[in-house]
Amino acid sequence: MTKIPEETIEAVRSKTDIVDLIGEYVQLTKRGRNWFGLCPFHGESTPSFSVSEDKQLFHCFGCGASGNAITFVMDIDNSPFTEAVSKLAGRAGIELDISLTESASHSKSGEFQQMREAHELAANFYSHLLLNTVEGEKALQYLEQRGFSREHIEKYGIGWSLDDREVLSQLLQRKKYDMKEMERAGLCIMKNDGTGYFDRFRGRIMFPLHDDNGNVVGFSGRTLSTSKDEAKYLNSPETPIFEKSRLLYNFHNARLNVRKTGKVILFEGFMDTIAAERAGIMNSVAVMGTSLSDTHITKLKRIANQLIICCDGDNAGWEAAKRFANLTAQKGLDAQIALLPSKLDPDEYISTYGGESFVEKVIGNPHTYMSFILAFYKRSKNLTHENDVLQYIHEVLEELAQKVSPIERDLMLRQLSTETGVSAQALQEQFIKKVGEFAKQEKAEVFTGQASPSLPKMPNRNLSSIERAERLLLCHLLNDGQLFDRIRESHSQVFDGDDYTAIFVKLAGFYEQHGTPDFHRFAESLEDRGLRKTVMEAAMLERDPEYAEQEIHDCIHHLERHRIIKQINQMMHESKEAEKMNDYTRALELAREIIQLRKSLSAM
Repeated sequence: MTKIPEETIEAVRSKTDIVDLIGEYVQLTKRGRNWFGLCPFHGESTPSFSVSEDKQLFHCFGCGASGNAITFVMDIDNSPFTEAVSKLAGRAGIELDISLTESASHSKSGEFQQMREAHELAANFYSHLLLNTVEGEKALQYLEQRGFSREHIEKYGIGWSLDDREVLSQLLQRKKYDMKEMERAGLCIMKNDGTGYFDRFRGRIMFPLHDDNGNVVGFSGRTLSTSKDEAKYLNSPETPIFEKSRLLYNFHNARLNVRKTGKVILFEGFMDTIAAERAGIMNSVAVMGTSLSDTHITKLKRIANQLIICCDGDNAGWEAAKRFANLTAQKGLDAQIALLPSKLDPDEYISTYGGESFVEKVIGNPHTYMSFILAFYKRSKNLTHENDVLQYIHEVLEELAQKVSPIERDLMLRQLSTETGVSAQALQEQFIKKVGEFAKQEKAEVFTGQASPSLPKMPNRNLSSIERAERLLLCHLLNDGQLFDRIRESHSQVFDGDDYTAIFVKLAGFYEQHGTPDFHRFAESLEDRGLRKTVMEAAMLERDPEYAEQEIHDCIHHLERHRIIKQINQMMHESKEAEKMNDYTRALELAREIIQLRKSLSAM
């Protein structure tokens, strides 16, 4: 694959003044050595976006966006690396070989372009079948009865797959697509006898799934059948272009409205997002399934400063809302929770009570995390029973012990006293006891940093000790290729977070190709904006060479302790489950393994 020469990339970077470039997008004012303005990547009223003329880097203390001139263009224009370099080359008066840039641009996203083109073809085919054929009439009537207008159907590209085993496969073959690649893309499946292929989706309403750039990368198909033997929804499998942990439904449509409002609504399912738009909500996204990943949270943090979680009103929805809220809080993004009554999901609520009621009474009236926690633990309790009261107090105080806001704590203890009839003084004493227990439990997790004076306090959010260790270690790895080789040879697993693990793998490939450290070039090589941000944040840390080895040792030591503690907690959970199933042999095996792990932890 043709590439822009490294010396040309360096020339473009060196001849582009980042202050002049960003000044074309943001009104900048000089304060001290740096320039400041309102961040173009998230809504804010007080300037927190800093541009360093000396370092030729930018950083937002609000949302954490960071980078250089090339990555700024990649992020602001949502363009691939080659297009960003081409744009800056023209701006700097550097001539590029047009055929070279066209070739590089054409091959963006590389070998998987055929998969995207095939998905686009399939989406158009399904849409045509729904809107223009007799076979699609039943599905179209169903959607109209559910409140879908033709405008919404066309906007979301909703379609219909025929109840025919091979109609799409034959179309792809006629269009000369590589069928093995189409099977890998999740559009078709090879027959058992190996004589051909049949369609994965048949007789289903088809909802296209888009990546951040609006490309169709997968489908979710809903059956019209009421048979319990057939899954209600069938999703595309994980493929090179479709990863559930990286995709947020409707992100490409909602991004602009989220940036304008600074607020994003997070739903459990994509049908809720479509229903929310019918209610006039244009800034919502949904996870594919019930899991929320680090990458999802990173994406949301980049474009929003306020998150409202709205899950189903049943028990599973309450659990999902609590899980989502905990995950976002761990990553420095506080969330509010919008609650639904009567076990309804958002789509059902809107159909029953109307969009205006949903906007005003549900989304417009969210709960703080601690208010939600009180409701969460109270919903299954009868507070006229002493055991339920004691359990309720225990569960709420467990949550409060991990919070540091004195005002919020005081409010919650007062409310707890009113609800349970237990005196505020007794609750305060029990709370202090809980805090002490929690502090002891946390002691093994806390990274003191006594020998690591360079561990920074990032102004944009409170980092956990694990994130601080990962960020500082990555900083060293980005600047020292020999250190990278040494750690890769001696440790099978270094990082805990998904993003850091992905960066470590990509950094290995970068060093194999380029040999020497260059965090600018490495960040520019990353397609994922969230990963680029993480790399630049780490690269901008101040390192003290005198303490380098001690810092590295402390980071690795802390991460290894954390990994063992996680393993112990997982095994304890498995042991309890084994005991519930009366599998005492397995429980005993796990107990022995836990003892060995605790010994290794004590020896560290």
